[in-house]
Amino acid sequence: MTDTRFDRDQFAGAYPPGIERSWWHVARNRTIARRINANLPRGARLLEVGCGTGIVTCYLHDLGWDVTGVDLGEPRSGLRCPDRLILGQDATDLPEQQRLGVDALLLFDVIEHVADAPAFLRTMLASFPNVRWVVVTVPARKELWTTFDDHFGHFRRYDRSMIRDEFARSGLRTTHNAYFFHALYGAIGLNNLLRGRKRAIAFRAPARGFASMMNRSVGTLMALGGMLLPGALAGSSIIAIGEREPHHH
Repeated sequence: MTDTRFDRDQFAGAYPPGIERSWWHVARNRTIARRINANLPRGARLLEVGCGTGIVTCYLHDLGWDVTGVDLGEPRSGLRCPDRLILGQDATDLPEQQRLGVDALLLFDVIEHVADAPAFLRTMLASFPNVRWVVVTVPARKELWTTFDDHFGHFRRYDRSMIRDEFARSGLRTTHNAYFFHALYGAIGLNNLLRGRKRAIAFRAPARGFASMMNRSVGTLMALGGMLLPGALAGSSIIAIGEREPHHH
């Protein structure tokens, strides 16, 4: 399968220990959890492919979901719920019994790293024949392209019609498809105007205490924006759910 694993520098830049306390992860975790709570049955067995250090896997596990994370890479520090993670492993190489037991695949900021996303999704669906749902988040809007996208190996930033099209070509029917991080759309757009598409590529984890509290507040507000504003209003990310078409089962 396509090798999309982060190298050590990318892991160190994207996942410094404590990064789960940053407003971005707070907002994304809440957005993901709200959508999964609304769209998937409580007993569904979830597999997060490309889980990194386990930030989302651990968050969903703490909310009571039956979730495991798998990643090609082998991050060394900042692991969350390490007992729920399978690292250094291609999801399609998991034991057959484990693959048969998965109801939903979660791919959070993963498919933009793959040259041919529909082919990748078809491979995943073939390897996990009982999967009914695929939940993705992706970076959105090509006009927001920056050095950040170059550094992390993105092939594209999405709009909602691209998601629908790629899901359809994968044998998935789109059941949810909405922008979020609406406030970031304007912020990154302004950054691009002023800085010529240059953007910081290393993330800094907020210190414990006041900084983390502020990040939690900002993240909560961002998530609330995603809840209250229309999903068709442009944002810097998209969350989408595809359901497997019966004849592709």
